[in-house]
Amino acid sequence: MRSRLFKTVSGVLTLLCVVSSTLMPMSAASATFPCSVPCAGFNNTPDYENNSAAPRMIITWEEDVSSEVRESVLAGCGFRAEYSDESFSIGRPASDHISVSEATIALTASPYILAVEEDSPLETMALTDDPYSATQWWLENTGTYTKADPSGSSYKITSTPDIDIDAEEGWYKYKSEIGGAHEVTVAVIDTGIDYRHEDLKDAMWINEDEIPDNGIDDDHNGYVDDIYGWDFYNNEASVCHYIENDDGSYCADPEDRDDHGTHIAGIIVARANNQTAISGIARYLRTRVMSLKIHGGPDRKGSVSDAVKAIQYAQSKGASVCNISWGSYTASSALEAAISRSTMLFVCAAGNYGNDNDITPLYPASFDLPNVISTAYVDCDGLLPPDSCYGRESVDLAAPSTDIYSTIVGSCGYMSGSSMAAPMVSAVAAILFSLRSGSVPASVKDIIISNTKPLESLDGKCVSGGILNLDRCMKAADKIARDREAPSFSWTRSFEGESIVLRFEADDGENGSGVNSLRYMLGKHSASDFARGTEGTLIEDNTLVLHKGGKHTVYAYDNAGNASVMTIPVIDDKLPPRITDVSFTVNNKKNKFTVMAKVSDAQSGLKSVKYLPGLHTVSDFLSDGTTLTPDSDNIISFKSSSPGIFTIMATDYRGNKAVETVRTYVRAAQSIELSETEVEMSVGDTLVLEATLSPVFSTDTVTFRSGSEKVVAVTNSGKVTARGLGSTTVTATSSSGVTAVCKVTVNSVG
Repeated sequence: MRSRLFKTVSGVLTLLCVVSSTLMPMSAASATFPCSVPCAGFNNTPDYENNSAAPRMIITWEEDVSSEVRESVLAGCGFRAEYSDESFSIGRPASDHISVSEATIALTASPYILAVEEDSPLETMALTDDPYSATQWWLENTGTYTKADPSGSSYKITSTPDIDIDAEEGWYKYKSEIGGAHEVTVAVIDTGIDYRHEDLKDAMWINEDEIPDNGIDDDHNGYVDDIYGWDFYNNEASVCHYIENDDGSYCADPEDRDDHGTHIAGIIVARANNQTAISGIARYLRTRVMSLKIHGGPDRKGSVSDAVKAIQYAQSKGASVCNISWGSYTASSALEAAISRSTMLFVCAAGNYGNDNDITPLYPASFDLPNVISTAYVDCDGLLPPDSCYGRESVDLAAPSTDIYSTIVGSCGYMSGSSMAAPMVSAVAAILFSLRSGSVPASVKDIIISNTKPLESLDGKCVSGGILNLDRCMKAADKIARDREAPSFSWTRSFEGESIVLRFEADDGENGSGVNSLRYMLGKHSASDFARGTEGTLIEDNTLVLHKGGKHTVYAYDNAGNASVMTIPVIDDKLPPRITDVSFTVNNKKNKFTVMAKVSDAQSGLKSVKYLPGLHTVSDFLSDGTTLTPDSDNIISFKSSSPGIFTIMATDYRGNKAVETVRTYVRAAQSIELSETEVEMSVGDTLVLEATLSPVFSTDTVTFRSGSEKVVAVTNSGKVTARGLGSTTVTATSSSGVTAVCKVTVNSVG
């Protein structure tokens, strides 16, 4: 069940390897007036000396907001977008005369905006940077492991046997019983990754649609030369920043500090049997790591806006797993939306604050989404360290994560914390995804959580009560739900007011992973144009409201990433309304005219009906005309005190118009001819006398009168009913005084 989207949020995301535990201050904005029109009343007092130094703001749009409306809202609220798509806009106030707080208030109040957030800083949390040891106790814990001190000497550390992930047994099962695997990409959204590292260079994801260093966006995704991923922090293609030493060695540039992401990458994919450093958990398959750098600077700060863009990038490029070793105690609706709309499995660090996440949620680990795994950490004795967060309901499992030796930029070193626990789970998830295509992320999550190694220290501290275990996961791998069938969908069209409404029914089959989302684009498009669900406009609640017809391409994808696409010819209502059965009547005094007509529209429906005296065209009704309201039978009528020409115009909800004219006049009848002049009836019989006036266009009305009500009764419409024996006459009289007579004889009892 999705957790609630917050309207205004701001906060800090922190990397969850233990280096620093400082949480940055947070602030929130509130709304006082709407922003659907240009906003007035700015007090010309900026929050900063100039807005280029102000924090960026992230706007999460409501679904199905057109680009024209988005541009109008931003302009009206004095906001300049530095980045914008159909889901998110990122930027600052357009002028130094508009304060950040005022722009935020205005934006928040707009009915087209779901949430407005301050672009939050992210900071790392690492405990140690002690270098150089090849011991990986978390893979196979025999009771001791070797650790090197900074001087290069080594010493033994006592540990508790079997506090590990049973990697050797899991690898054996993978190699001996499972066989080959397909390639899996793990997106590491973190600091950069040392793509030159001997243990990582052959495990880097490569964007094969991009030509290196040609300065051209070859794959048209908005990023130039994005070979290994993208540096969202510096907005450039270089995902790792180096300092070159005189001896030919290199290390991380202290202005960017890319060790953290490199350390995570090594835990996942460091290559085995190459006589270099360590081996990662996903060592026996073609797992690749995609470097998506969102943290930088000396303090390794990052932002929610960059995280959102990185998630969309990873989704568009087909990553299966996303490792998130950072978090914030402030919920971001933009971040939650990006994760929920993705088909990746998100492995998130639970945090290093020692808190109960059931009470104090840490995001994104605490988002209640089926594709999120929250990971705590334990030490080499299986104990939950005091600074590890936990949660009986909100944290799924733990993984080993103290004295973790892995790759750093240009070398190897130690780090500890839940930052290091998350990539262990990411690596196992990658192995499971690699077994067969079409694995369902929620099912992979369930296999991992349901097959942990129980630890007494974790009882009541997490959902599973245990630590990650590769061997058990491999034994249960055949239970992973798989979905290789694309969802299907059907649609119906209706007209509602001035809109064309398409309603969709999407289905992913009885054993499918479930439909994630439907998106659409105007015109004819292929599935690739939707970039795995990151392009196009989201169809909210399976309902698409359009303002005009034409071709629209709809893209439906399920939670396993299968997709179907269909171009729909949305046929608009081109037919005008119908004005039929036009007639009029005149009263006996010849001074009242009543005009009647039937109006109808079979498609979008009637929007308005008007009339004007005289002969008119459609344009005459733009600013004039008397409105008429049809009755339940779609009959309209109006009165006039003099004869003349009248024009009726009907308009439907798609703007189609019809006009009809009627001429009212007075013409006296010269004669009346009855359908019968002499009839015989029995008591109880009925008949209708029809009166024909001459000339045929006479405006006279006819009344009927019986000579003897005891013999026959007659109505004004000419219906005669025999009541008793005898003879009499029925007289028809026109309003001009012309008469005709029918003799009626009632000679028997029926």
